[in-house]
Amino acid sequence: MASQQHQRSGGLAQIEPRSIERIPPRERHGRIRDQFTLWFGLNANIFNIVLGGVLVFLGLSFRWACVAIVVGTLVGLVLVGFHAIQGPRLGVPQMIQSRGQFGFYGAVLVFAASIVLDFGFLAAQLVIQADALNLLVGSVSIPAWIAILAVPVAVLTIYGYDWIHRWQRLMTVVLAITFIVIFVQAIGRGGLTGPAAATRAPSFALFMVATGIYVISMVSWAPYVSDYSRYLPENVSRTRTFWAVFLGCAIPAIFCSILGAYITGLLPHAPSTVAAVRTISGSWALLVMGVSLMGSDAANAYTGMLGLASIVSCFRDVRNSVWMRVIGSVVLVAAGTVCALLGYRQFVNNLTNFLDVLLFVFIPWTAINLTDYYLVKRGDYDVASFFTPHGRYGGFLWRGLVAYILAVGAEVPFIDQTFYTGPMVAVLNGTDISWIVGGVAGFAFYLVALRVPTRAADTGTKETFGIASGGN
Repeated sequence: MASQQHQRSGGLAQIEPRSIERIPPRERHGRIRDQFTLWFGLNANIFNIVLGGVLVFLGLSFRWACVAIVVGTLVGLVLVGFHAIQGPRLGVPQMIQSRGQFGFYGAVLVFAASIVLDFGFLAAQLVIQADALNLLVGSVSIPAWIAILAVPVAVLTIYGYDWIHRWQRLMTVVLAITFIVIFVQAIGRGGLTGPAAATRAPSFALFMVATGIYVISMVSWAPYVSDYSRYLPENVSRTRTFWAVFLGCAIPAIFCSILGAYITGLLPHAPSTVAAVRTISGSWALLVMGVSLMGSDAANAYTGMLGLASIVSCFRDVRNSVWMRVIGSVVLVAAGTVCALLGYRQFVNNLTNFLDVLLFVFIPWTAINLTDYYLVKRGDYDVASFFTPHGRYGGFLWRGLVAYILAVGAEVPFIDQTFYTGPMVAVLNGTDISWIVGGVAGFAFYLVALRVPTRAADTGTKETFGIASGGN
């Protein structure tokens, strides 16, 4: 029976039957080393090359861009690593776990935000890929390349978990070799004294913007990470899982981002970072760049599909619906494609603003989710209650929702955006620390909210607060 189930979920010709429901023990066929190759392939790509170049375009010198890249990446990945451990323990996708903090219906708020994150990143990546392929084959326009790329992404997303892992195992090898070659070629062209010669420190405000971009770039994986660790056995090593995800992300993200900053600093007058890569390495690199994000595209659409299924599950049971998987995948890929077609002309500005907005939306969520999991419930959840409004968590957990809304509100005075600048930004000499405020506020407000007495019907428990007892 176990082998039959494994074949059903992982056969080459089979669409993954599971979506948001708990993965049963007999189907837990994941391996820790696959976590490393998955996340290596998701971060060794042209997106991080371009993101490193964005820091130089913002005004940082190469050396200070490197500092911001390393600091932002490591801070963000500590949170992501702790989220990864939740997957094997609970066996469900990351965002469905939010029902344990916000309730069956209350979690729709963060489901919707997660879906926007998913197709927004998909759109940004499709633009980068299309730019690379347009430089390779100029007779095909960027919009046409975006539409072409969407097709294999949709197929990979529909087939699901095992296909994404297989693709990333292959791409880990291809991309590691490719980026090492590009690095050697870049150093051969500019040496270590090229863009590294400029060492003037940036303003603190600019440095915080750059660091924040990398914090959210990494934290943006938090709503995804359990989606790809939930097939691991429940008794898998937590430490090894943490480090497989952490290092799988950190090594390629830091390397590719520093490489992007270096190349952009070396060729500051190139039309784009992608064009600078072509100047350094030739047209062959553009083909690899164009496909380097295929797995990440699929991961965005796959997680978005799970978020969409989570919302639909509020109205009907779609846990075992293959049609929900197929339709949800197509809808997410279509949404990302439309966004890419509409926004590709103002890509750098759109990407920076998009990441900044996500920063103050998701930092409070991750603070509340991790606080609840590690300090309050200590991993002790009633998974069956994630799928019914009549379970332990009820329809709405107002304490979690209020804490989240207050944490987002606490960020508002500290936000520095093109559409809004908070009053505290000027006090802090133009520094945006909204993401720091959001993380601290999410942690603090949630713990305070759990001390507020409320009816058992609102919380699923008669306990008002108990870190030791695991109740809320």
